[in-house]
Amino acid sequence: DWYQLNVVLMGADRTSIHKPQYCLEGAGWRIDQAATQETKIPVERPQAYQLPVVKMLSTRQFRDASGAAVNYRGLYVYWYVADGALSGDMAGTERMWWMAKHLLQTGELQRWAYVSCFAVCLPGEEEAAYDRMKKFIASAVPQFQLVPGPTDTAAATTP
Repeated sequence: DWYQLNVVLMGADRTSIHKPQYCLEGAGWRIDQAATQETKIPVERPQAYQLPVVKMLSTRQFRDASGAAVNYRGLYVYWYVADGALSGDMAGTERMWWMAKHLLQTGELQRWAYVSCFAVCLPGEEEAAYDRMKKFIASAVPQFQLVPGPTDTAAATTP
């Protein structure tokens, strides 16, 4: 399996993080809105919690060596993380609300990061590819992302 794992850290203003749909569609992938969903990935280390993510499926046509058109499916999983907060809200309103609330309460702009994992597979292999990707994400996340808090799963998604 091949995965592209990215982390984008928000800059001095909130516009440095935007919806992934813009870049994915700009790269030629057509997003399957019906197959896009908010879900959770279990992460066991360093303590068990549910990582909230958005799972998107997309399609893009490529040409093979003979010039024939071949469809591929793109599997794109993403989430947002800040100090003590995780969001897998597709609309982004949850993260924007928390950011505004934090700014009003503290006077400082909360720094968020956008994490994404992308893989390509053949049509019909999406679920098997997603199962493998979930294992990869569950293994990789503890290497670069702090655990959200005590074992209370409500604290895992609410700052």
